[in-house]
Amino acid sequence: MDVPARHPQGLVSDSFMAQIDVDNVLQVKRLFDERVDAARRTLADSAALRAMPPCADDPVSKDAVVVFQPKVDVLRKTHSDYVNELVEARNRLAKAVEEYGLTEDENAASFSGSSGLQYRGPHVTR
Repeated sequence: MDVPARHPQGLVSDSFMAQIDVDNVLQVKRLFDERVDAARRTLADSAALRAMPPCADDPVSKDAVVVFQPKVDVLRKTHSDYVNELVEARNRLAKAVEEYGLTEDENAASFSGSSGLQYRGPHVTR
């Protein structure tokens, strides 16, 4: 059984999906596309922190790595989980766009304010 994207699914994105409708889904999806890209870039930029080197060859610096590396790993894991939640939400938005029968042309028009979209039910062919 395929559950519509807008229906609760026990996921983090349930709360905002309840606020999505045909008039705003394209704008929200585009916003999430941008957030996913930015979050992925930030995570990629932090890749060097996966193996933090000591800042010097003294015992204190070496001990600091042992203390701080697990904290850095937790931060990166938290950010990775956040990216996964954004991707899941963006994918639900893409599914909702499809269910509403909208197209990318309407996405572009929705930003210019000239789309004149009117909801005519799910899976409407335009």
